[in-house]
Amino acid sequence: MGLGSAIVGDLRGRSPWYANDWKEGFNSGFRIFAPSLYIFFASAIPALAFGEQLSHDTDGQLNGVHVLTATALCGFIQAVFGGQPLLIVGVAEPIVLVYMFMFEFIDGQDKAHQFLPWAAWVCIWAAVFIFVLSILGTCQLIDKFTRFSGELFGMLIALLFLQQAIKGIVEEFKKEKGHEGDVHVKEDHLHEMCFSADQYHWRLVNGIWAVVLASGLLFTALLVHSARSWRFLKGWARTLLADYGVPMMVVLWSGISYSIKDGPKNVPRRLSIPNTWDVQDTWKTSKDLFEIDGWLIPAAMVPGFIIAALFYFDHNVSAQLAQQKEFDLKKPPAYNYDFLLLGGMTVMCGLLGIPPVNGVLPQAPMHTKSLATLKKQLKKMEAKRQSLKASKNVELGRRSLPASKGMGDIQEEVSQGIPKTASAQELSNLYPTTTNDNNISPSAKSVTASGMEVKEEVVAIEVKEQRLTGFLQSLMVAFCLALTQAIQRIPKSVLWGYFAYMAIESLPGSEFWERILLLFTDPKKRYKMLEGVHAPYLETVPYAVIVKFTLFQLAYMLIVYGITWAGIAGIAFPLAIMLLIPIRQYLMPKIFAPEHLRELDMAEYEEAPPVTRKEVLKYARKSGVILEEDADVLREKFDKEVVGDMAPRVKHHLTREQVERRKEEMELASHLRESEGRSRQVDGEFTDVEAAAPISGVNASDGGDQV
Repeated sequence: MGLGSAIVGDLRGRSPWYANDWKEGFNSGFRIFAPSLYIFFASAIPALAFGEQLSHDTDGQLNGVHVLTATALCGFIQAVFGGQPLLIVGVAEPIVLVYMFMFEFIDGQDKAHQFLPWAAWVCIWAAVFIFVLSILGTCQLIDKFTRFSGELFGMLIALLFLQQAIKGIVEEFKKEKGHEGDVHVKEDHLHEMCFSADQYHWRLVNGIWAVVLASGLLFTALLVHSARSWRFLKGWARTLLADYGVPMMVVLWSGISYSIKDGPKNVPRRLSIPNTWDVQDTWKTSKDLFEIDGWLIPAAMVPGFIIAALFYFDHNVSAQLAQQKEFDLKKPPAYNYDFLLLGGMTVMCGLLGIPPVNGVLPQAPMHTKSLATLKKQLKKMEAKRQSLKASKNVELGRRSLPASKGMGDIQEEVSQGIPKTASAQELSNLYPTTTNDNNISPSAKSVTASGMEVKEEVVAIEVKEQRLTGFLQSLMVAFCLALTQAIQRIPKSVLWGYFAYMAIESLPGSEFWERILLLFTDPKKRYKMLEGVHAPYLETVPYAVIVKFTLFQLAYMLIVYGITWAGIAGIAFPLAIMLLIPIRQYLMPKIFAPEHLRELDMAEYEEAPPVTRKEVLKYARKSGVILEEDADVLREKFDKEVVGDMAPRVKHHLTREQVERRKEEMELASHLRESEGRSRQVDGEFTDVEAAAPISGVNASDGGDQV
């Protein structure tokens, strides 16, 4: 293949679908606004958090306005000109970390005022490396990053999120950066000095209040995120809370922060994002490109190469997860073209003095997931329509039959008629199956209105592949630039709580995290896990190998994390991530057996069905674990059987027959009560008639005598 042929292939594959990308979005009508709003919140809140982090780490040279601008502007470009419109781009935590190291370096040279033009040169060099990688078609090698590498990187990001949350909370107890001199200015005014937010007692109040706000946001966000599994509220209300509950909690806890009265203005501390129109100097960064020291231009190659390596991994993995095969997308990918476009956006961001963007996790796969529907649900609706249609046709056929025909003739004509045969054929086409009837579980069968049994197979996913949601969410992010005065009212501590929320929410679905928990699981509990749905490697891979693999992965992640603490040298942490390719390809096969690697580094997230109790006992005996009921097990069973502490009650377990008998007794009692009520009503009416008869007779006789 020639240079650039992969990019040309991407363009040829995607260009025929371009008009359809917009048509699919507009054909969805108002329903397209729900996923657009959902992904907007998923992009805007992290953008504000990263903006606050950048403002702190760069002494205010970059802030939330720059991050929102980069997210909105590049989001527009990706939605309109990108090869894969499902990909969501934005500023990510790793690039924030790289920019922090870059500022530390140039600040150490006493040239902090040259940071933005130097960062522009870094972006230019990064774009050059990105252009070379995309032209060479290297994005096809992204498959070399297996689940081992992806989950390690994801866990590293979660750890960095958690670190920033803790770091931010600790900063709330210290003097705010840039306000150290306020106390000395007001030393002659005792009242004003005591009322300064930098005084110890107010810093303590601010810190404690920050812990309350961050913890409140964290726990309520986790609570509403799981709203779909609640048994309370209606289905639409649970869905609303699950999808939009987190931004609601940001608003709620921002409002609660105003419950402190008569305190200093900056208690609690709020976001330092400036008004959009007050930010003027950074947009002219391109004019200052040659105003920096000459040696800084070639020196920018080093962080430029590191950013290119970081984007190669992060951007392509995000694109890969946004179009993983489980989503069953119909339109082709465009990895090399999108990476080339990212190079152009990186140059643009550098020249505008804003941080560069790349494909972001978890927003990219979240976007695809928000556009996915279940085919089985659509098929059920279609089956119901066909079934009702068949029933009506059968009924019409019966009505049109002459009365002289006998029952046998009617049955014969109906069985030979089109409705019944066509409906059955269509339903069998809608629900194809390769299993025998005896192997189908009750949950996999349904009966239509016409009495026909329909077999359902595994759920398939259908995704609306379009460009409108990415365009609309970028438009909403841009609108946030007009709302900076409202955004300034959000406490910093609420965003620290959001960082902790992002860290915790990234753990479910990670086999790396599940295996870490497995290391601390009691052996008896570990074998009981087999009695439920579980990962296949629990049965197929020896426990010692699972431990060895997990510790290897954990140790490497801690090494990469340790590099981020190595001062200026910490900027090289993306290179350690890139080393995962040769480590996984050449080193790990020498440490682990191929069949074990295949099971532990499986691309798909697999689940195995429960194992019988007999098999569990068999597995346990092989490993020397005795699952007989000891004191702990008996106590656990006791706690399950005896409920309540103030007034303990022992559970009484009813059989299904007893419950059915009670239901019959209740129905019989209700029937007898209704019958008794009707008989009383009849007796009352009869009594009224008897009471009225003599009066009627007397009146009649009286009338007769008079006549």
